[in-house]
Amino acid sequence: MFRWLWRLLYESTPAEFRSAFGIEESVERLRAATKRSVFSALSQTAAVGKVSEKSVRLQRVIPMVGNSFKPFFLGRFESREGKVLLVGRFTILPIIKVFMTFWFGMVTLGSVGLLFGLTSTILAPAVLGPFVMLGAGVAMVAFGKWLARNDVAWLSEAIENALESPGAVAARGMTTPIDPAAVPLTLKWAAIFLAASAAMPLLSGLAMPHLPAIPTQAGATPPFPPLGRWPLVYAALALVLSLGVWGRRPWAWWGFFVLLGGSAFWTMYAMQAIGNIGPPPAMRAVFAVMSCAAVALWGRWWYEQRRHFIWS
Repeated sequence: MFRWLWRLLYESTPAEFRSAFGIEESVERLRAATKRSVFSALSQTAAVGKVSEKSVRLQRVIPMVGNSFKPFFLGRFESREGKVLLVGRFTILPIIKVFMTFWFGMVTLGSVGLLFGLTSTILAPAVLGPFVMLGAGVAMVAFGKWLARNDVAWLSEAIENALESPGAVAARGMTTPIDPAAVPLTLKWAAIFLAASAAMPLLSGLAMPHLPAIPTQAGATPPFPPLGRWPLVYAALALVLSLGVWGRRPWAWWGFFVLLGGSAFWTMYAMQAIGNIGPPPAMRAVFAVMSCAAVALWGRWWYEQRRHFIWS
């Protein structure tokens, strides 16, 4: 059990890739096959990171997906007996290991302290809290590693193809052919997200068709008009859009932009409509700018998904 927990966080897999080129050309080829910033990988999955002779640090970046527990390739180029090698290991980033070690240590100390300090003033169920936190932390790390279970193979193939190492031909042959009729994973997640966003206003619209009353001055207009059945209308439209995205319909691609713009407009309108009840004007302005930036980011990502839709 202890060995499994140790490997869960500190496991490191050595790796070595032989290049068919000199060191300088190998560095340039690997650099050309990868990207430098996660923001440059918003449209499709890519290998991202730093590439130089003395330091190579690469990760697999999936658009709009974050995972602190995925493996990175950390290595460097070496020359041995006239052959150029990229030597390194696949492992979780050291900073993540340090943080989780500190977190697990503090929670463990708290658990032991509560256990030995149990008195009549401390309820026994309260002692279970830190142990539940420990279990949740272990589950979080395990789930993150499970999500990234294919990253080592994917990064290895990307490196081999860039360096044209002996395994590159076999790696290309192992690649699963793309089925043009299959729904891409990004569109599946987008459709599921839209369906979930439809379920929330549907439930709230049935349970609470009107917003709670907010005290206002005599004769003043309430900050929000009654919602009526608008949540149900939104739920229906979002559900139809979800089905359209799953079916890769062109109108659904355009509809997603309409949803993004409408959400940003409603957010900024709501911030202004609540009058003096909400945050100060400066905070509202900052929030509006952040909303516009988020819409632009998601809009750029969604624009790149255009190739997945059936336009003919």
